[in-house]
Amino acid sequence: MAMKGGNQRAGARGAGFTLIEVMVVIAIISVLAAIAIPVYERYVAVAQAQDVAEDFHAAISAVADAISGAQAGQSTLIALANTQGVPPAAPTSGSETPVLSDHSTDPAAFATTGGASPVNFVYIGASGTTFTVPSYCGEVDIIAEGPKAPATTTGAWINPGITRSVYLSVGVGSTCGADKGLGQDIINAIIANGSSAPLPITDSSGHTVSACLSGVAACYAEVGSNGAVTP
Repeated sequence: MAMKGGNQRAGARGAGFTLIEVMVVIAIISVLAAIAIPVYERYVAVAQAQDVAEDFHAAISAVADAISGAQAGQSTLIALANTQGVPPAAPTSGSETPVLSDHSTDPAAFATTGGASPVNFVYIGASGTTFTVPSYCGEVDIIAEGPKAPATTTGAWINPGITRSVYLSVGVGSTCGADKGLGQDIINAIIANGSSAPLPITDSSGHTVSACLSGVAACYAEVGSNGAVTP
């Protein structure tokens, strides 16, 4: 009977952990977390920056393709004149569909100082003759022509007979004031994929914009009426 009782106590002791063992395990988990969490955060930031760079590059490619279409007599709506924070209106019968979807959401808007709106579009289209600075981190502005009759949808259009450049800009750097690291990551990604250059750009109206370098609020590209892309 004494031996049986001794075995029960030994079994109970072997089934648990000592305080030292628990503390060692917690220490190991803490070290692993301290290493893994920053690595994961960097991975996420780089992925978001690459998404923004790809959005910007896609806009440049869409504009270049539309200019080729314009030379063949085709009008193209590149992007709608959406308002950040306001859900897109339901399309009316016969309305034009933009090449760059108005349902694409800005992957970096959260980094804008003051926070993102409930609805944040990647692409904002407008008519004009010069570059603009986007309001949100990751937002891509396309400045082109207005609608040509009978079309009425407002936004950035490219029409037959186009004679002026199309201007594109994307929110980076200081526009991402709530996440300066991400803002610089976006600049790096845009330069890496060749969508903008680390040099100042002068548009066809003589306006000079800053180089796509640390500290700027936007990176820029220009597509001429002949389809040539700067940079």
